[in-house]
Amino acid sequence: MSNQIQLPSWALPLILAAVPAIGAFYALEAQSQATDAEVSRVAKVVEKVQESSASNTRKSALNEQAITVLADKLSESNELAKASDAKLAQLITIMLQQNQK
Repeated sequence: MSNQIQLPSWALPLILAAVPAIGAFYALEAQSQATDAEVSRVAKVVEKVQESSASNTRKSALNEQAITVLADKLSESNELAKASDAKLAQLITIMLQQNQK
């Protein structure tokens, strides 16, 4: 017996074709794992953006409500100022009339 490995000549092309196929398989497997890792990372970023967006929406709603309340209070203040001005004008008129007598 000889210590050499002998392959039939018809098997040589099959073996040579299998080497790149195995290499391509492992390359695709590595790319798939990298894609899975990237998808996981992007999913975490999207979750953070959603939380931030929800927080900003709440803050915007609160700001809008505060602005509405301030506008209403300013409107009331203007109405009170007009009423005070009218009462003050009436008081001055009465004082002037009494002063002329």
